[in-house]
Amino acid sequence: MENRLDELNTVIAQNPDDGLTYADRGDLYTEAGHYEAALADYTEALRLLPDEADLYYRRGNVQRRMGNLEAALNDYAAALGRDPGHSRALVGQGNVYFAQEKFAEAAKAYSRALRFDPHYVNAFYNRGKAYTEMGQDQLALADFSALVAHNPDDLAARYSRANLWAKLGHASAAIEDYSVTIRLDPQDAVVYLNRAASYVEVGDLAAALADYEAAIRLQPRDARAYLGRGMLRFQQANYPAAISDFDEALKLKPDEAKAYISRGLAYYQLEQFEPALDDYAQAIRYNAQDPRAAYGRGLIYLAQGDFQRAWVNFDQAARLQPDFGPAYTGRGEASVYRQDLPQALTDFGEALRLQPEETGLWLKRANVAARLRLFEQALEDYSAAIRLDPDNVAAYFNRATVYHDLGQTEPAMADLQAAAQLDPEDAVIFYNLACLQANTNRLDQALTNLRRALELGVELAQAERDPDLEPVRCLPDYKKLS
Repeated sequence: MENRLDELNTVIAQNPDDGLTYADRGDLYTEAGHYEAALADYTEALRLLPDEADLYYRRGNVQRRMGNLEAALNDYAAALGRDPGHSRALVGQGNVYFAQEKFAEAAKAYSRALRFDPHYVNAFYNRGKAYTEMGQDQLALADFSALVAHNPDDLAARYSRANLWAKLGHASAAIEDYSVTIRLDPQDAVVYLNRAASYVEVGDLAAALADYEAAIRLQPRDARAYLGRGMLRFQQANYPAAISDFDEALKLKPDEAKAYISRGLAYYQLEQFEPALDDYAQAIRYNAQDPRAAYGRGLIYLAQGDFQRAWVNFDQAARLQPDFGPAYTGRGEASVYRQDLPQALTDFGEALRLQPEETGLWLKRANVAARLRLFEQALEDYSAAIRLDPDNVAAYFNRATVYHDLGQTEPAMADLQAAAQLDPEDAVIFYNLACLQANTNRLDQALTNLRRALELGVELAQAERDPDLEPVRCLPDYKKLS
């Protein structure tokens, strides 16, 4: 640079009215990061060559890098006033709007640049970024995909598209793009972290673990890698190893509320309630707005039988984040223990609004509805649980109980038979089936199912006392059961 600078200085000294030489020296200063000097040279060049659109563009770039955004916009406008098709000035204009978080205006500027230069890579990429910020994910995806189609090894486009795929829930596509990104740049720990999260989404926990460990090797002081690996180990029910990883994450980032919450939940699974409560208190200290800390405390108090404190914490979680379904589930369970069944029914209903695919929630609300003798609702909820999980034994058994309470013997018997087929080792199912069959004069079937119930552990003394089985006890083969 020094030699070239000396040459330009000599030319300017010999010919101080040579605007292009000032521009060349401005380029040299810009490349070296000497923006004040570059700005002075471009300004002098423009005094001598006031109609050169490209000089306004170059000065605009320096203004933008110096943070003089309005001055930069003025220069880009001046360039476009002299050359309306100056695509680089349009991209510069877009970059300023992007820096000002005016993403819609940025996207328009990039689109104008592409009308003049349909193959302008930076315009495609930057417009994709603007669309991403606007939440226009499909448009962003189209721009990044156009770049990948043009150059499959475009690292920035691949990585940006991978992040979009992950955001949109297309984990397999995200993994493919992250893998190309890693091939192109195998030293970026963050890409391994992101690919690990996508591997977790598709259930490939071994690959996810390998990526977390690669990230730790590349960046051993990144708390996110330990936090991610800890959450993976938690998912594998390896709670001591998960706690160890959360410990490491907190050594590196002592104010990471998510790590305290995750470690608290791991302690809860190990029934180590005191350190779990300590962690939730720390989580609240660092992020009082995260509902999961209050929710975690609610779980502990529920396990300890302190249903009032459990209810209060679940209620706090629901107030902090009204769309946090587990908070309503927890509050509903606490309400059941507090014998406030109408509140429980309401809470399970709100949880179902937020998590309609949760079979267990349908069962919980159905059970409460049955206890409130809201039999039609109970039947609807048990049926919803069965639609979601046709092999759910509890749903068939409990629905049979409601049918029996309504005097609907045949559907009750059909549900008990379905439950018995799904779980041929459950003594209670066979015993109830025998009682129902005895009441409907299906005595041989009743005797067969009673025999099976006795084999599975029901005491004969119970059968001797049960009035429902009186007709069976009159059968000659009954005595063979003793």
